[in-house]
Amino acid sequence: MSDSSNDTARIELTRKPIKCPKCGHRPVAHILYGLPMFSPELEQDLAAGKTALGGCCISEFNPDWKCTACGCEIFKPAFPR
Repeated sequence: MSDSSNDTARIELTRKPIKCPKCGHRPVAHILYGLPMFSPELEQDLAAGKTALGGCCISEFNPDWKCTACGCEIFKPAFPR
């Protein structure tokens, strides 16, 4: 029997992955929260998929990284192993 919940399973990694664990896309973006100060460097990182904007509402449950191709969100474990 197939478990379809694997598609929505929470992915936790202790380090930023080089490629998306779901689709293999590179690079995986660091999520920047808050109100960023836009600069040419930030614009370049956004365009290259190295950074993604996460919004201004910050909680302990926010993901740390995101695939800009498939939208997969990756979390740091709350309690590292």
